[in-house]
Amino acid sequence: MSVKRKLQLECVGCQTTYETPQLHCNLCAGLLRSRYALTDFQPTDRTNLFAFQDWLPPIGSSDLPIGTRIIRSDRFARELGLRNLSIAFSGYAPEIGAGNPTGSFKDFEATPTVLYYREHKIESLVLASAGNTARAFAYASVQNEFPVIIVIPEGAVERLWIPCKPTDAVRLVVLEDCDDYATAIQIAGLIGHVVGVANEGGARNVARRDGMSTAMLEYAKQVRELPAHYFQAIGSGTGAIATWEASERLLVAGIGTRLPQLHLSQNAPFTPVHNAWTFDQSIEPDMGVARQLQQIGQIDALVLANRTPPYAIPGGVHDALAATAGSTYAVTNGEARAAAAMFTKAENLSIGPAAAVATASLIQAAAGGRVGVDDPILLHITGNNDLLLKRDFPLHKIPPVWHVRPEDVTEASIRDNCGRLVDSR
Repeated sequence: MSVKRKLQLECVGCQTTYETPQLHCNLCAGLLRSRYALTDFQPTDRTNLFAFQDWLPPIGSSDLPIGTRIIRSDRFARELGLRNLSIAFSGYAPEIGAGNPTGSFKDFEATPTVLYYREHKIESLVLASAGNTARAFAYASVQNEFPVIIVIPEGAVERLWIPCKPTDAVRLVVLEDCDDYATAIQIAGLIGHVVGVANEGGARNVARRDGMSTAMLEYAKQVRELPAHYFQAIGSGTGAIATWEASERLLVAGIGTRLPQLHLSQNAPFTPVHNAWTFDQSIEPDMGVARQLQQIGQIDALVLANRTPPYAIPGGVHDALAATAGSTYAVTNGEARAAAAMFTKAENLSIGPAAAVATASLIQAAAGGRVGVDDPILLHITGNNDLLLKRDFPLHKIPPVWHVRPEDVTEASIRDNCGRLVDSR
């Protein structure tokens, strides 16, 4: 099956169709969504995300142990007074069969994206990250010998490691004295424009979204149903959009009878999506960038610190919440830490700060009666900490090729450093 025959792209806003690998609609700001030729849900017996090859953009696949492990919760569910709680574990915990190489569900984005773009004769990418995405794309780059330029704020350097030796396929740019993901996004776009490297696309990249959607597909594969409620912590909200899109496909395929209600949480005090949804306001708060950055500096789950999420665009987070009668939550550091301790004690699984925020939102929802005792609930643990990876692998730092202050990044300075950024062979 050719790439073009496998799927087309359709704008959520105006229904204009495009061939892959288009990122933007030419007529409006809507997200492009994959429309697959095969609409039946026919997962294979493969144990990674490529069990859902029919609903992933690339023709090719990988044998890397990337995927979600679905666990029926017992002790944690009892502590919350729930009888039908499942956990989608998308981290690294070989004791339960979870093998994501960099410990988070960002692995679902990177490998499908690399395969997808390579099939379209795109041989390198540029992207920005605050940590988890950088790890996943760096690992996929090394494993597939696919060049990527990754731009990160200096505050994310300590979180950037991979469980294999890095190669010069990964060109890391570190923005000095910067903790702002939005700034990294802007600079990545400028670098790509100047050196002629394709932008990975972020939320607009269907390979990224459809890869993330496989957590819900794994649940449907095992349960043959959709949950009534889905809990996840969000930064951009791309994973929530992907879950909504997957659920729509599953309904068409005859799995389930209604969309799961999305329960999306953020780490207070930085809660732009929660504020926008709760108070029906624009995602851009009046407080200004300085106040936003101050709030970001106060949160544990820095990977959730996205100042420019795709909220109001057609097919974005607002539409996902509206379509599913969704809810949002503001979770403090203290609430998240307590939730992580409670979860780890009950399930004997460590979880990362973002997953702790999602877990705390479930605790809030159960205590507040937002979910029923017998409702089927899916809690997405989108990653764990690095303790088990450190136990099983040497974790390698990636040496930067360019340290630069954001204000010093210009077209001229990028051209001057072009040899560091792209392979000259």
